Amino acid sequence: MTDYIEFSRLTQKSDSSQIEALFVEAGACSITVEGADQQIHLEEDHCSTPWEIVKLSALFDPTALDLESIRKIQSDLTEFPLSESLRFRKLGIRNWDEEWKKHIQPTIVNDCIWIGPTWDKPDLEYRHIVHIDPGLAFGTGNHETTSLCLEVLANHALDDVGVVDFGCGTGILGIVSCILGARYSIGVDIDPNAIEVANRNAEQNDVERQFKAHLLEEFLNTGELRSAKHNVVVANILTSTLIEHSRTLKDLVADQGTLILSGILANQSQAVSDAYRDAFDFSILQRGDWVALTGIRRENESG
Repeated sequence: MTDYIEFSRLTQKSDSSQIEALFVEAGACSITVEGADQQIHLEEDHCSTPWEIVKLSALFDPTALDLESIRKIQSDLTEFPLSESLRFRKLGIRNWDEEWKKHIQPTIVNDCIWIGPTWDKPDLEYRHIVHIDPGLAFGTGNHETTSLCLEVLANHALDDVGVVDFGCGTGILGIVSCILGARYSIGVDIDPNAIEVANRNAEQNDVERQFKAHLLEEFLNTGELRSAKHNVVVANILTSTLIEHSRTLKDLVADQGTLILSGILANQSQAVSDAYRDAFDFSILQRGDWVALTGIRRENESG
């Protein structure tokens, strides 16, 4: 059990995705969206709600915040004027795993894949049942960026291919890839907690032989992992990180392999495309304010 600092702000619904991205960039552990009726949407498609004004609340680990970080958040939020200023409060020690169980909802992909926590069961029959226990900082796939990636993967021929899930979080994308037929999947993340959660979720879904998560540093420093080429690489991370690691991600994709990028606001898609244009031409799938870019690597193109 631990305590957190909560930052909250009212905003126009049309600005909520950009502010959400701002909070994530600043290191938020989780974000909730609440309407005027106080109905909470946790990592769901709140863009479809009738609300004009929403309240965004972001939880931060106090050990990862300093005065400079708070000032930057406040400064960045001035781009989105509304009557209420940023509020923050220290939350008392709570069992956050139990708190989050009240809000986690399952995800349905293409009417054939049910994804939810181990304490939940589907009401209907689905071809594939995937159990993902999220932990505080991760979800089970409802957020637009994750659901976009899941949709692309579900419509991709994954039989006997190799997959890299770069920024794996719970491991949801890599684990679903294995369940859909991938020969192997490698998860990569900077967060040791994510590695632990992802590998545990792989065991819960009986794909621990196909899926293994690694810390980014370990992955980059292990020659056989770094130098290998893979059929599918998916990265659902911050736009700035997609651009920063563009060379690494391009180098991971085999000729004629597929690269799936998400975590991108629609108005950021051109900047991301530009960082990969030497090797990929992308198609765009959009949900709300968020997009996923999918491209096939051109043959013999160096990153």
